[in-house]
Amino acid sequence: MKKFNFILAVILLVLMAAGCSSNADNEKTAENQKGTTETQTDNKQQESQSDEEISNGSAKVITVLDNLKTNLETKAENSELIQTTGKELEESWDSIEKKVEENYPEDYKKIEESLYPLISEAKKDKPDIAAIEKLMNETKGKMEAFKEKIES
Repeated sequence: MKKFNFILAVILLVLMAAGCSSNADNEKTAENQKGTTETQTDNKQQESQSDEEISNGSAKVITVLDNLKTNLETKAENSELIQTTGKELEESWDSIEKKVEENYPEDYKKIEESLYPLISEAKKDKPDIAAIEKLMNETKGKMEAFKEKIES
């Protein structure tokens, strides 16, 4: 009878030890999953915040393009005003350029194909108004399409 009680006690002890260790493993797994979920949530919030910043910056670039268009229509002979607007355009783009390049590399390349020649032409002492108008319309179309894309 003593042997039976001893064997029963050992079996119970082994079962209890096995049960406790599996509970600790489950808790670790649950903590890891919770950490992963929190990381994913943080990443989504950062992406959302980044997209919002890009969208706001894109709106600013579009506004400067509109100002440039207005300046060309009303004061095309005032190259100083066009140069100033060209500098504003460059500054507004610079504020979002790295984020656009990191998050939307294809769109970045498309936009830059017409944006940098536009900025360069606008900053000249005697800018070519026809070239600026063409590049400005191209760039504005690309920026509006890009802004629409990131807002949807």
